[in-house]
Amino acid sequence: MALKTSRRNRAAASSGADSGAGTPARPAAEAGLLRRLAGKRISLLSLIGVVGFLLLALVGPLLAPYDPAALGKTSLAPPSAEHWMGTDEVGRDLFSRFLYGSRVSILVGCLAVAAALVLGALLGMVAGYRSGSTADGAIMRLMDVVLAFPLLVLVPVVTGVIGSRDISIGPLEVGAEVQVALAIGVALVPTFARIARASVLAEVREDYVLAVRSFGGRRRDILFRNIMPNILAPLVVQTAFALAMAITVEAAVSFLGLGIQPPGASWGTMLADARTSIPLGAWWLAVFPSAAIALFILACNLLGDQLRDELDPRTKSTGSSRRTERAESGSSNDG
Repeated sequence: MALKTSRRNRAAASSGADSGAGTPARPAAEAGLLRRLAGKRISLLSLIGVVGFLLLALVGPLLAPYDPAALGKTSLAPPSAEHWMGTDEVGRDLFSRFLYGSRVSILVGCLAVAAALVLGALLGMVAGYRSGSTADGAIMRLMDVVLAFPLLVLVPVVTGVIGSRDISIGPLEVGAEVQVALAIGVALVPTFARIARASVLAEVREDYVLAVRSFGGRRRDILFRNIMPNILAPLVVQTAFALAMAITVEAAVSFLGLGIQPPGASWGTMLADARTSIPLGAWWLAVFPSAAIALFILACNLLGDQLRDELDPRTKSTGSSRRTERAESGSSNDG
């Protein structure tokens, strides 16, 4: 009887540890994070900016008044009531091309970051959990090789090798947008892998991981059910910064003619089309896509900074200690 009771106790403890010991319920924490972000002006503005651009990518083409590839009668017309952003050198409506180009650029950026996040987090978690093994060494050396190439050199090389035409893989047809997104995603993988590996190395020494191991928890369950929820914060922060970088790289690659190809519209191709018309005084061709790129990157970087301030315990502890020091100095001055 005592033996059965002991077995039941061990099984209950094992299931409790394996089901997420050290990982408390998160809905309340997530709601608190949103409230704190909404309570700060910079955080709220950056969040509104990022969400606004994402909504523009989703519904923007539905609002386009013209076909973005349709040729018009008036070329290089300045902004007016008929053409809100003017027309380009062949009479195409710039506002319609801007809306379609926003979808392409933001879609490429989101796909690139999603691919880099998933692949980099998986590789980094495996490398961190098996630190010192052959797998860890192979993964991190591969990341070092990718990092050896500058981002703005690696992506044009990859897109140049792949080409800009559509690729058919059986019944699946991979467009130029997906190819550019995958090329940017590959270049961003090492950053996520390093962050995930460092976070896992810190978590595997925690008591809750040792408890799950002692009760025979499987590696897969330990990584994905116990450790992964506790390393999401730095990955979420890096996602915001990586999205800004992906938009920058996509615009640069398309500007060089190695990304989205004409007559397709993206922020980078719109800037490339504006090169020959700017000397003619058509300032609107470059101002609107440049402003969109700058505003989106600014919103992503500000949001990343605010997320880091809220999710990084070292930053929060430093801020609270500074506030305490100021309060103590103020009370001593009053005394």
